[in-house]
Amino acid sequence: MRRHCLIACALSLLTLAGCGRRPAITPIDARALVLAVGADKAGKQDVRYTLEIPSPQSLSGSSGGGNEFYSVQAVAKSLAEAISHMENETSRDIYLGQMHVLILALDLPPDLRDRLIAEEERFGETDDTQWFALADGKAGKLLQPPALEERLPAFFYSTHFNCVGCQSIDYGVPAWRVQAELAAPGSVAVVPVAKAQDGQIMVNRVAALRRLKAPFVFTPEETVSVMTLRGRLTKGSFTFPTPLGSATVRSMHAKVTRSAAIGRDRRLHLTAKVTYQGLVAQRPARVQHMTAKALGVMQESCAKALAQKLTAAISRAQRAGVDPFDFAQTVYLEDPEAFRALGDYAAAFRQAVVTVRVQVHLPDQGILV
Repeated sequence: MRRHCLIACALSLLTLAGCGRRPAITPIDARALVLAVGADKAGKQDVRYTLEIPSPQSLSGSSGGGNEFYSVQAVAKSLAEAISHMENETSRDIYLGQMHVLILALDLPPDLRDRLIAEEERFGETDDTQWFALADGKAGKLLQPPALEERLPAFFYSTHFNCVGCQSIDYGVPAWRVQAELAAPGSVAVVPVAKAQDGQIMVNRVAALRRLKAPFVFTPEETVSVMTLRGRLTKGSFTFPTPLGSATVRSMHAKVTRSAAIGRDRRLHLTAKVTYQGLVAQRPARVQHMTAKALGVMQESCAKALAQKLTAAISRAQRAGVDPFDFAQTVYLEDPEAFRALGDYAAAFRQAVVTVRVQVHLPDQGILV
């Protein structure tokens, strides 16, 4: 009997405190479903946040005209504070559970950028699967439509992050991977850089993010090498010189293996072996028939040209102490104690001896284009 009384008292206390009530449900037409978030600097400690939201008529399937998307902006010290300001202005609950992409301006101060990434990770509504990108220019402008054109929907970024005329590279990286890479050995995350150009969103560069440091941006040519070494090249196309004339290959994809060791000189010795597989797109001018000898010359010349490109990208990254090639993870997995003994990995990477070995395999049945 005493036990039953205790249970009854506890239940009555919960009821008095409101714990037994069902939470209020916000109807869909009273919510602002955010598809994209852009962040630009607005002062030393302030950020201008831009949220892209579908209009109520687009959610209901109405074809009555009007913009399908609209943007709201607020300047604040945190995303949570910005959302509070926006909810006061729009009279709608801001909901981030449907967010497709998070875009941060390239020139956003590193401390504000890192604080925003950490804050976004703590938001309960998001699942961190949204795509992550940096904006060359204003992030908010990437969410606005070109003149006389319909607004580009945010899920544009969730396809392949490809651009017309670029190498076929998988640029897409979700927010959770950025957070994981910034917490991993070496602490470098590689993210795409988007730019508005001629009414389109162009992506042909990547940047390396490091905590409390400005992004290190690679050139378009270096980007192809960086993404190749990260195993993200899917259908590359390369033109290169040979003793028989210029040649072109296509549909190139690469398999990469890495090894690492700490030598007796206490320096890192890193090796990347890259094996390319592709097709002949254009034979050299002096080749009438694709003989085994001519094909061998093409493979050797192509391997030499690609090795030079890879080495050039690695060398510039080394000078900056930035390792976007996953060498740090290789060192750590092979010998965690030795990795910790290196201390400052960035300094060790600057002094590392890096060897690049390239092989190219081209079937003899090429297609002239």
